[in-house]
Amino acid sequence: MAILIATRRTVLAQTGITIGLEGGQELLLPTGARGLGMAQAIVASGIGAEAILRNPALIAHGPREVAFNIAQQANGITVADATTSIVWPVPRVGAFALSVRYLNQGDQQAVNDQQVVVGSIQFNGVVVGGTFAAQFGYKFAAGLTLKFLQLGSQCTGSCDIPPFPPRTAAIDFGVRYFLTKDSLIAVAASGLNLGLPLQVNDSPQADPLPHRAVIGVAITPKFSQLPKDAHVRGEVDMIKAVSIGGPGFLFGGEIAWMDQYSARVGYQRNGGPSGSGPTFGVGFATGKLHIDFAQIFTDAGAGSGKPTFLSLRYVF
Repeated sequence: MAILIATRRTVLAQTGITIGLEGGQELLLPTGARGLGMAQAIVASGIGAEAILRNPALIAHGPREVAFNIAQQANGITVADATTSIVWPVPRVGAFALSVRYLNQGDQQAVNDQQVVVGSIQFNGVVVGGTFAAQFGYKFAAGLTLKFLQLGSQCTGSCDIPPFPPRTAAIDFGVRYFLTKDSLIAVAASGLNLGLPLQVNDSPQADPLPHRAVIGVAITPKFSQLPKDAHVRGEVDMIKAVSIGGPGFLFGGEIAWMDQYSARVGYQRNGGPSGSGPTFGVGFATGKLHIDFAQIFTDAGAGSGKPTFLSLRYVF
């Protein structure tokens, strides 16, 4: 077991993720090209299924949709990262969502006490979440996500792996409030990954989940100089690990034309696994299909290719 844990933590260390203090770092990995183009500054203005990861309350104002996200994470932490989600509003009740994420974190050598290679281990993970959000009047919305994380490993050769897959459960909650009647200014807050420690083998090895608190302000200004079909919005968020480290700051902006073409930019400082630096994204919508692409040019991706994200949303 010690060999497996050491191997897994070596993989995480190569990503720049803090290790040894928090478990379930898979819950922090970003996804969703629309939000990543804005440096993940979407706790108050996110739209659709990808907003669930930042603030589950936001689906209360969103459309019915099916979404598919794929991600290339920083420093090659994952070989494959794919998320499928469905959002289904119910009139006069609220909005429901279900999401499933699969992570393949590649192969690592397994060694014995003499440091002799005796096999290889493939790490993977699955995150399943269910979300409910509701509006209270026009201005206020609240939401809750229950999610389940299970880490798996497959051995080729001789490996010391857990008899049962490590697993845990967590809760996300969030709120949003429009300060103005025309929805020009919104404030929001969310608490992420609140749950039981991740226990790999026994209680002494259990690590607390990466609890995060996020607050943000979004503005959708109206400029008389712009054509009526042009829309601009911006947001500033602060994210804080509850138990360790200082706060991170996220700045994002978007300009859209006729709700069909979008360009996004952002900058994140201490943004978690995706590091610090600028982000960029574009979007295109044709009919019910929305396609978004984003790339982050941060220090976390130095020397291994830039983290890249693609999202497909079908709104119906």
